[in-house]
Amino acid sequence: MNTIRFIFSLCSRRANRYVKVYYNRFLKWKMCVVGCGSRPVFRFKKQGTTDTIVVIKKSSELQGTENVTIGGHTVPFVKTLRSCELLWDNRRVGFKIVFDYICELFSLVPHSFMIAPPLLWLLQIANNIVTYVAVTPIVSKGPYYRDLPLSEEECLEALTAKINSPYFEFNCDFPEDFSYNGSFGNHDYIYITDGLWTTVENLVSIGETCTDVFIRESKLTCTDINSFLKIWLNQKANALRSLVIKCENINEDVIFNGLEDKMITVEGKMVYEKKIDSLEFPPGLKVLCRKDGMIAAAAIHPIGLCICIWTDIGSIRENETGTWKLLPINNPPNP
Repeated sequence: MNTIRFIFSLCSRRANRYVKVYYNRFLKWKMCVVGCGSRPVFRFKKQGTTDTIVVIKKSSELQGTENVTIGGHTVPFVKTLRSCELLWDNRRVGFKIVFDYICELFSLVPHSFMIAPPLLWLLQIANNIVTYVAVTPIVSKGPYYRDLPLSEEECLEALTAKINSPYFEFNCDFPEDFSYNGSFGNHDYIYITDGLWTTVENLVSIGETCTDVFIRESKLTCTDINSFLKIWLNQKANALRSLVIKCENINEDVIFNGLEDKMITVEGKMVYEKKIDSLEFPPGLKVLCRKDGMIAAAAIHPIGLCICIWTDIGSIRENETGTWKLLPINNPPNP
């Protein structure tokens, strides 16, 4: 149905105005852009239903049957069974024109961008306007899907784009021995599937601009986490409020080594509230106190180590119930 509205809007200025006036904005469709193949695709989604609006192709890929004018540009147009295709000599120019046109037509901005090479340039358009951005290089292979590894250049392109969006995911494999020393975008939540490349310096940099951080794979040790907490104590990584990270041989004594004089005990349970769930820390934990009043607690998460940070002792939701019940860190017995 949205495809029909889009095509109808191209027929004339009057048709365009009609769609703008009478399009039902209460249908609660969410617009997303998928750039995980060779062509950018605009889709509308609602309650398990996906409606593909338009596909952007190079003009050399297919001969158009007729022309339409959009954004002051006349381009070949093809209607398919499930959507329509617009053919451009320059897909980057074409995408931006169609993007602006659809946003104005339906009075919507995309809810999400799902992007992979060779379309990483779409990240620049997603900046500051999209709720959810994911670098997800997955390609189909028969009835199955497989991950498509990124090159070092592609990883750097995605990282240096410094996209600002509430949710950002790196669902991709990084090259072996990959390293990055730059800054990160501003995110309420950042998810990194392959964090084997992350260092203590990366954690500090992420913590300067990101609130909730989830790193599924990591080579960082408890000694590294100890180094990070000592940097945090010096009022660095001030945006960070939660860190969930894969970490082997978790040992509380190592994590808080040299910090014992800056710790107090919280007798009750502590709950850290996120937008979609909450983390419940067990009672009787020792927490790390910073000079400005902020506190940090550590516990066991199903993935590995979880560290949460509260602005002060009074902001702890003490003795309430959280979605995820974390476990205390049980140090391995002395040999």
